[in-house]
Amino acid sequence: MVTAMNPLPHGPKTLKEFAEADLRRAARLIIKVQDEIDPQFRFSTPEGDYHLAVTLPADDYERRAMLRRVSAFMAWKRALGFTLASELIEPDCIYCLAVTAKEASACFSRIRRHPKPWTKHSFGSIEWLDRAQIGEEMIDLLPRAPRAMTPKDTAMLHKWFGPDGRYPAVHLPTGELRDI
Repeated sequence: MVTAMNPLPHGPKTLKEFAEADLRRAARLIIKVQDEIDPQFRFSTPEGDYHLAVTLPADDYERRAMLRRVSAFMAWKRALGFTLASELIEPDCIYCLAVTAKEASACFSRIRRHPKPWTKHSFGSIEWLDRAQIGEEMIDLLPRAPRAMTPKDTAMLHKWFGPDGRYPAVHLPTGELRDI
C-alpha cells in the first residue's frame, strides 16, 4: 500500500501491517510514560500524515461530539485512511484500528498491569479481530466523500486541533504544529 502513511519502501505495506505498527508504537508510548494513554490517531492525507492525541470523554454525548470533530478534521485534510490506537478495559489491552475507504483491520495485545514498571514483556501476543467484530461507529469516522467546510467549521477545527488548540495536530513529515 503506497500512501502518505508509507513514504518509505521498507515500512508497512498492508493495512494489517499499519495496524500492527501503530499498535506497537502505542505500546512503546505506554512503556515510556508508565501510564494510560489517550487515543492516538494517525491520518494519511495528500499533504502527509498527521498525528492527533485526544481525550475521549466518558459521557456518551460528549464522546460522540469529540469523534465528530475528529471526523471533521479528517474531512478538512481529505484523509485517505486512519489508524486509532488506544486502550480498552475489557479485555485489558491496547488495540489499533486501521481504516481506509476499502477495508478495515483491527488488532489488540493484552496488558499485564502488574508488576510495574511496564516493559515490552507486559504485553501479550498480537490478536486479530474479524471484520464483523469491528464497530461501524469507528469505521464511519472516515469521510466517504469531500465535504465543504464553513467558516464555523474551520473556526471549530482551529480551536480544537490548531497549534494553540486543545489537541494540536502534528504534521508528521515536518514535526510541526500546523495552522489548519
